[in-house]
Amino acid sequence: MITVLGIRIIDRIKEAGLTQGILSQHAGVITTRLGFHEVTDSVCSREAYIILHLNGDPADIDKLSLELEALGGVEIRQMIFSTEKEALNIETTNSNVEILGILIERHHDVINAVQKILTAYGCNIRTRLGVNEVFFGERAGLIILELKGEAKQRLLLEKELKALMQVHIRTMVF
Repeated sequence: MITVLGIRIIDRIKEAGLTQGILSQHAGVITTRLGFHEVTDSVCSREAYIILHLNGDPADIDKLSLELEALGGVEIRQMIFSTEKEALNIETTNSNVEILGILIERHHDVINAVQKILTAYGCNIRTRLGVNEVFFGERAGLIILELKGEAKQRLLLEKELKALMQVHIRTMVF
């Protein structure tokens, strides 16, 4: 089982230090961390997002989630990859952030097909993170995307990826 945790910090000025303290206490289950917030020449957003790729004892992962939820001022979302396929996301939201998790079993043809799809929808991909993973004893790749753009295009991207065998898709929306 592979777990990805999404955290939306509502006010990073007030909550980031407390969140960081909890993450530091649970560093043993965090294998990859990606944090982002909007920054321009004129604006530095108080809202922030953290994506965690977790590995370890499920009880320790649950404890991390519970401590973050108890913090207040944060929203938590979770993706869990198992052998089951997830149903197609039929939600068309106007959310701030949509995260798509793609777990790819390591087969050359599948990897090339995924890359071709991601290239075709490149204008809808704002952030991309790739990590190596083991999925039920076999090598796999985990790609985490922050999606932007029209909801229709995001759903088409998801539908094309879900049509591929040996590709597992999960979503989280804030």
